Amino acid sequence: MLDPDFRSKLRCSLVAFCFFFLYGIILIVLWKMQITDNENTLFRMRKQYVRNVILPAVRGRIFTSDGGLLAGNRPVYNIVFHTLEMRQPGYRTKTIRYIAGKVREIASAIGRKEYPSEKEISTFISCNRGTPLTVFEDLTSGELATAYERSATIPGMDIVCLPERTYPHGTLAGTLIGYLRSEEPLNAAGLEYRYDTWSEELLPPGTDTPALKQKHPLLRGTPGKKSVYVDPGGFVREDVGTVLPSENGKDIVLTLNLKMQKIGEKLMSGHTGVFLLMDAENGDILTMVSTPSYAPGEFVPKISRARFRELAEDPRHPLMNRAIRGEYSPGSIIKPLMAGALLESGFGANETIFCDGASHIGGSVLRCWILGITGGGHGAMTLKEAITVSCNDFFVEAGQRMGVDAISELYASAGIGRKTGFPLTEAPGRLPLRSHKKHWNSFDTALISIGQGDVLVTPLQAAVYLAAIANGGTRYVPRILKSIRDQDGNTVFCQEPSVAGRLAISPEHLSVIRDAMRNAVEASNGSARHARNDYTALSGKTGTAEIGAKVSKNVWFGGFCRLPVSGRLCSIVVFVEHGASGGKTAAPIAAEFFTELGKIFPKKQENTEEENTLNG
Repeated sequence: MLDPDFRSKLRCSLVAFCFFFLYGIILIVLWKMQITDNENTLFRMRKQYVRNVILPAVRGRIFTSDGGLLAGNRPVYNIVFHTLEMRQPGYRTKTIRYIAGKVREIASAIGRKEYPSEKEISTFISCNRGTPLTVFEDLTSGELATAYERSATIPGMDIVCLPERTYPHGTLAGTLIGYLRSEEPLNAAGLEYRYDTWSEELLPPGTDTPALKQKHPLLRGTPGKKSVYVDPGGFVREDVGTVLPSENGKDIVLTLNLKMQKIGEKLMSGHTGVFLLMDAENGDILTMVSTPSYAPGEFVPKISRARFRELAEDPRHPLMNRAIRGEYSPGSIIKPLMAGALLESGFGANETIFCDGASHIGGSVLRCWILGITGGGHGAMTLKEAITVSCNDFFVEAGQRMGVDAISELYASAGIGRKTGFPLTEAPGRLPLRSHKKHWNSFDTALISIGQGDVLVTPLQAAVYLAAIANGGTRYVPRILKSIRDQDGNTVFCQEPSVAGRLAISPEHLSVIRDAMRNAVEASNGSARHARNDYTALSGKTGTAEIGAKVSKNVWFGGFCRLPVSGRLCSIVVFVEHGASGGKTAAPIAAEFFTELGKIFPKKQENTEEENTLNG
């Protein structure tokens, strides 16, 4: 039997051995962690607490040719939560409740009534793992000061500054500019989308288009990235540095003239229609108005579903750019083209066709407008006289002489039935062809001779062929992009004029048509006399097209002139849905436009700053 003192000493020795053994193991492990695995441990710690921060690129701006800003940017401060850094021990619901509590805390502090619910937070975390949750947007200066104070006590909270799109002119050119950040497919309709990235027509020959699109956005710019260290409490402690710098988007300059655009918008307010002014010598679009329109700013940062539905279901279609998407019967503004076809067929400028007030074709009758006023017709008329007074009987008879095939060939040379080449989505119109109907008859030919029936044009197509009549026959591709500039103001690209084709009308015959169109405005009995103004000598043609069961009319004025301020030859189109007539509704708008323009660019100015701006 062991001595009790010995047993006591043995137990103490065993306890001491175990203690020193365990202590030795701990020392070995600590030595291994701190010495052997030091680099791996530091790497894991840093990786765990490094936050990658996106550096947003500033979107390129959109300017008019005279320096007006159509689309710009402003700084916006938002509160975001990095939810991965706000995780709580236990079930996921505990983290969600914690985050929701912090959201309510911030809302109370800054006085916001609307904020993400627990359900919305849960959905976001499930679908956007690792992405910051935007809690409050567009803070005021007072809210921003309060938020900075609170950020010191809430781990994972961050205040970020982002560029937000602004449109300083409201609805001006809204359907042309388009909008951003919408979930709706119509986002593809405007310049914001079209020039978001470089497109094929902007590239020099031999450029790898797909690669350039991937590497070089245009308006959009390229976001950058930086990293920051976050301590175990969720607070940023150190800026690691920029990993990838952001590249701001490039600015684009349009051919639009802001002063002219404003006049056009003002005159078309209250109407449903289009106002276009195009440089006939290079295709530059100086003014493109489509009414009603919308404010692109409504879509920033995001339009409500209710508001978008209201716009989409509006019977006047404010989301549609009528200038390029609307297809309409041209009415009598087609008659200058018909005159060209007639002259090219051998008809003499001094020959006459007799108008008795009505054309009897088969079992149908097409009446000239004069019949309802005088009870008779215009009598024998030359081509110039027929265009001056817009005699339907003359052109119906002319159409019967030529036939649908000759008319279609001339209309095709004017670009009807094909897209103009404008960079946004556009409609092709409708070229009348014998093949469109199983049994094409003389009445069908009569209708297309006066701009009704199987022929449809967009207002932009009308502006293009009127410009071709004015300039001697060259049909230009309409141009809206003038140049592209980098953020230092250096021009990196200039859009050159492009020719789409030629009218199948000789210069001699075009001269006859221009003279007749001038007379339609200047003569006391001219159908377009209400377009007369003191600023410039207009040549033009009115049009009135019946729609539906003759219960309404779409009305036109189309013409051309030289702008006194620049000497440039321009075509003009005014189109109004549900108007009284081309002469009473559309032509006066054209006259008032030039009257208003004369107040801004007086006639006698020579080589002024405004003139240089207008000429670009």
